[in-house]
Amino acid sequence: MFAALHIPNFPVMAALRGEPGLRGMPCAVLAEGKDTRGKLPLLAINWAAGAAGLARGWELNRALVRCPDLRVIARDFSAEASVRRELMVLGESLTPDLEVVAEDSVILDLSRRSMAAVDVALEELFLSGGDLWYARAATPDLAYLAARHELTRGRMISPKDLAPLPLELLHGLAAGRAELSLLGLWGLQTLGDFMELPRQALIERLGSCVGEWHDLLNGKVCRLLRLHRPPECFAQALDFETPVVSLDPLIFAIKRLLHTLAGRLASRHLAVGSLELRLLLESGPELRRQVRLPDPQISEEGMLPPLRTLLESLRLDAAVCRLELEVETTFATAAQREWFGRQLPQPERWAETLAKLEALLGGGRVGIPAPADSHRPDDFKLHPAVGNAGILSERAVTPDCPLPLHRFRPPHQIAVAFESRDRRPWPLALLNGPHPGEIFALRGPFLASGGWWEASGAWQRMEWDIQLVSHHLLRLVFQMPDRWHLDGIYR
Repeated sequence: MFAALHIPNFPVMAALRGEPGLRGMPCAVLAEGKDTRGKLPLLAINWAAGAAGLARGWELNRALVRCPDLRVIARDFSAEASVRRELMVLGESLTPDLEVVAEDSVILDLSRRSMAAVDVALEELFLSGGDLWYARAATPDLAYLAARHELTRGRMISPKDLAPLPLELLHGLAAGRAELSLLGLWGLQTLGDFMELPRQALIERLGSCVGEWHDLLNGKVCRLLRLHRPPECFAQALDFETPVVSLDPLIFAIKRLLHTLAGRLASRHLAVGSLELRLLLESGPELRRQVRLPDPQISEEGMLPPLRTLLESLRLDAAVCRLELEVETTFATAAQREWFGRQLPQPERWAETLAKLEALLGGGRVGIPAPADSHRPDDFKLHPAVGNAGILSERAVTPDCPLPLHRFRPPHQIAVAFESRDRRPWPLALLNGPHPGEIFALRGPFLASGGWWEASGAWQRMEWDIQLVSHHLLRLVFQMPDRWHLDGIYR
């Protein structure tokens, strides 16, 4: 058995919490957007506005003509978040197995509770400042639809009880689907009209999703709930009574925190993917460092070595008053080294090696180079050395020339004799470098540029393929304002 809890007119109910004096007056919250002469629709209304003949979706100018006393109040997102938390607390008072299906509704799995106890518990639920509707059904989606309408709330319903409800209720399960507007064009007004149509004919005309709605309304689908579980924090912290000035007490404190952390992770079958260490210094500032592990670790022995290496590389300006350790969890992986030979035999030593390299070279300077999505020669991005399978570009590379180009890294800076043609330099001879001589033939210039939208990343270059009198084929490059270099030689 499933139950659904629903807060009607959720946005206006939450906004009225900050305006208790307006609760007896007709009030409305407008949909988001730019006001075009009172054309914004009403997102939600309270019971007084409904009694005055207004309805959701009416344009503001039309609503004011019908009800001149209508008060438009601003939407309060912080109040809505508070009401959502209260709704989840009410649901969790009945069962921990619940799904947050919308911002104003939750579905509860009550299969482990007796019917009599459920009836009493649902009747006793109370939400301050607003109404709370509920309905029960054999499937979660039937309960959700029934809780959203006044005719079926507070009842145990079956599929036939949904027949008189308006077809618009399906928007709660299939918002934005074009098939719903087509059903309205067919003249269908209630869910019963839709349920009476033959399922196979609906699928042939509108697609399989409409057949799924038909099964849902007839109680033939009982899906699993997407259970709501609040995120669990594994952060560990320790305040030192006396500020620490040496390495050994820090290592000892970290071992204590890792021992506690390993026990909590083992009980939940989780592992650590990365560690973040925060040190609060006596002088006031906070030092943060992150260590990514090549393989998820669950033991203290696998997490301590990279942290020890990191601490050995630090040069602190003051004593440490507080130590914090935060982790990013993942699922542990079973290494099958007898089948695949690509796993690291000792991942903890690889993590220690990476930590030593970062301590030597600096953060962000150790990783895997991968081609960037750019036409700039030798452009690349540096990805972290762990946890980035498949980062290499899959772009097809087509050679520009059938002759292989042997690149000079770094390029050879040279002097070039040139003349100006069409406000561009035109090379005539190479004056120095590994291949000096007169240019016998050339092709170009080939212009390339990029990053012009960034002040610090703009680049521009002109390239020529040149042939010297000595029959050497070279690539010559000019970069503003007056730099010439040899990019490579064709061989």
